[in-house]
Amino acid sequence: MSLQMVRFRTDKDTGGEVRSQLAKVFAALRAASPQGVVYTAYSSASETDVILALETAEEGENPLVGLAEAAQLRDLISRAAGAPVAPEQFVVVGTYHS
Repeated sequence: MSLQMVRFRTDKDTGGEVRSQLAKVFAALRAASPQGVVYTAYSSASETDVILALETAEEGENPLVGLAEAAQLRDLISRAAGAPVAPEQFVVVGTYHS
């Protein structure tokens, strides 16, 4: 399993663009239907802080790489954050599901 996260801050104007582009990315993922993938987007209540989390069953497999919508999102994130934002590798140290 692989878990990558991207964290960045944007202003309210660009935040709306980010959410709109995220909707396109999620639609493209649904159409592609990659297996073993969990992609989650989080936004703070102020809508200025964003966290994107990509969990894949196999390390190295990133279904976002081949999506044009995801490339457009990366460009938008770079503009919003003022520089490219690289994903960070994370390790799950615990989880609870009820």
